[in-house]
This record gives sequence, C-alpha cells and structure tokens, in this order.
Amino acid sequence: MFLKSLFSKFSYLQKAVLMLMAMLLATSSMAQQWTLDSSVQQVMSTSPELKKSNAEIGARQQDIKLSSLWPDPEIAFRVDNKMGQDDGAGGYDLTDVVIRQSIPVSRIKYQESAADASLKAARYSHQYHSLQVQNRVSKVFHQLQLASAELSLAEKQLALADETYGQDKKNSASAVVRYLTPLEEMRLTIIREEARQTAGSAEGKYKEVLSEFVKLLAIEVDSVTSVSELLPVETIPDIDQLTTLQNNHAQLSSQQQQVVAANHEIDVARSSQMIDPTIGLSWSKDTLSVGRSDVYGIMFNIAIPLTDRKNTAASKATYKASQQQIELQLLKRELKINLNRSYTHLNHVIEQAVEYKKKALKPAGKMLELTNKGFSSGELNILSLVDANNTYYKTRVTYLDLLYQARVELAEVKLFAGQLITDNVVPNVSLNEMGE
Repeated sequence: MFLKSLFSKFSYLQKAVLMLMAMLLATSSMAQQWTLDSSVQQVMSTSPELKKSNAEIGARQQDIKLSSLWPDPEIAFRVDNKMGQDDGAGGYDLTDVVIRQSIPVSRIKYQESAADASLKAARYSHQYHSLQVQNRVSKVFHQLQLASAELSLAEKQLALADETYGQDKKNSASAVVRYLTPLEEMRLTIIREEARQTAGSAEGKYKEVLSEFVKLLAIEVDSVTSVSELLPVETIPDIDQLTTLQNNHAQLSSQQQQVVAANHEIDVARSSQMIDPTIGLSWSKDTLSVGRSDVYGIMFNIAIPLTDRKNTAASKATYKASQQQIELQLLKRELKINLNRSYTHLNHVIEQAVEYKKKALKPAGKMLELTNKGFSSGELNILSLVDANNTYYKTRVTYLDLLYQARVELAEVKLFAGQLITDNVVPNVSLNEMGE
C-alpha cells in the first residue's frame, strides 16, 4: 500500500520514466551472458531426453502396482430350458452361477521384487541421462566460446587490414603515412581479402554453433548476447577419486539393478510353471424328486504339468540374467578404459597448452609489441606489422583450440566418472602440484 501511494504521487513524466526503466531492465534480464552453469541449468529444465526418462520412471512405478495385483475374479451365468423340460413347465431359467478366483501362490512377491529393481534401474538411468545431457550442452557451450573468441580475433584482424590498407589513401589522420610500392599494395590487398574471408568464415561458424546452442537450450537467439570467456583448465580431478566415484556410476548402478531384476525374473518363471490354481463357488438349480432345488458347490482347479514348462521358462530367464551380468562386466570395462584414455588426453592437452603459451603465444605477443614500436619509429615497414599481427592471430587461434580441447576432455572425464558438470564433489589437484 505504501508503494502504491508513493507511486500515485509521481507525475506522468516520472511514471513514464519508471516504466521505461522497468522495460529496459526486463529486456536486459532476457539477454544475458551465458555461462556453463546457467546453460546446464537451462537445459536441465527443458531437455526432452530427461522428460522421456521421467516418463519411464512413471511407467515403472505403475509396473510395481500391477505386479502386486491379483487376477480379477470371473463370474459365469448359464440360462437354459432343462428344468422346463424336466417338469413340463417349459421356458428358460437361470440354472448355473459360477464365481472363480485365481490364486497367485508365490509369484506375486517375485514380480514385486523384479518391478522394484526395474524402477531403481529407471531412476539410475535418469541420472545417467542427466550426465549425458550435461555433457552434450557443455561441449556445445565450449564450441560457442571458441567460435566467439575466433570471431572476435578475426574482426580485429580485418579492422587492422582495413586500417593499414587505407594508409596509402591518407584516410587516417593518426596513421603514419608511408609510400607503398606496387608490390606492397598488392600484398596488402591480398592480406585484406584473406582477413575478410577469415572473418566471414568465423562469423558463419559462430552462427552455426549459436543455432545449435539455442535449439539445445530451447531459448531465443536474441537472449544470447555473449558467452563467458574460454579460460584454461587450471585444476584437474584426482584420478584415484575419479575411480572411486566411478564405482557408483549411474550407468553401472542402473545395469546392476537390471541384473537384480533379471534374477527375480528367474524366480517368477519357476513359480509360474503352471497356471495359477483357481478356487470357485457355484450355484445351480435343478429338478429333483422334491421339485426344483438349489445346489451349491466348491471347486478347486489346478493345472497338470505334462510338459517341461518349468525348466524351459526358468532356463530362458537364466540366460537373460546371464546376458545382463555380462553386459555389466562389459560396461565396467568400457568405463574404465574411457576414463583412463580421457584422463590421459586431458593431462596431455593441458600440458601442451601451458607449453604453447610459454613458448609460442607469449613470444608472438612480444614480437607484435616490438614490431609496433619499430613501425612507430619508422624502422619497420607496414608489411612487417601486418605479418606480426597475423602471426599473433594464428598463434592465438591455436592456443584457443587447445583450451577448447581441454574443456571438452574435462567434460568427457566427468561423464565417464559419473560426475555432474556443475558438481564439485571430486577433489581437484592443482597444476602447481604437478610441477607446472
């Protein structure tokens, strides 16, 4: 009420200004700089893959309910003209009513156990799908970071080429104007066109990755103004901790529950060797010596196993359980192989990036700085400056690619270890501890 009364005291112009500011704030909140964390949070709330696995969990929950249900009772009616013929009265009468109920002797508990294990497997599978979705969005996000950085560098190179090419036309008052030979002019024209092609290619690549990014996150293109800077991987997870974490990998846990469910299915097959026994109550009306009378009865039906149905069904279920167990062993092996391979590659790429920065990127930056000073003092010509810039650009692009590879490999390591992208459960080892 206080805010309402305060707002009513503002003039029309003041109200318009406030509304405009509110609209600007709302617009700025829609367009934001995306980070890896915000990208993951967005995709986790919109991913159709996760919605599908959630639906699977719902289906497995209904399977549990179905597994504990007894078969529905049966009721049968019989209408005939037997009594009318017996006593000469004629007509049709209700002569028989039979109610039957199948009794699942022991299979219910095994069905419930199998369904419960299947539900647990579905829940772990949902966790694994979360890992996969986060892994995918992290790769696309890092691609967007790389494409954005390359586009920014290409635009700077094009601006430099345009500026240096225009010096012979004296269109820059601050530029150091020098006479250019026809050969130098041709060389600058080629450099400028190469810069244009590079900038165009970088822009096309950025738009392609941006399109994939917004579709994956189910957002509008206008909501992406920029992405966070692509930075080096400064710390790497400890391999022993990753191995320990992998023992509880969601994919492994899901497969383990599938093994449990398959073992319970063996018990279901053994207990279902025959059709469920049936108990029934019957009422009939018949013509006796005293006239028409009610006759009551109790029935109990069992199947006679003439075939080797029990052993055949159990053997089939045993083979399926064996397949699930072998699948679990294969999965453990593949996860260990992939984790070790990705971890080794991660360390290699990080070390390569550190060495490349020290032995190539920094010297290229220093060379560009010295070339700028030599050009300003008149000691070097314009082509030397352009070549120095191009060298630095190519070196910078190579370094960015190494950073991108490291980020992608880190995402792979987390996927194979079973760690969420935004999860910090695994202790990290500083590169300083590795002697970097």
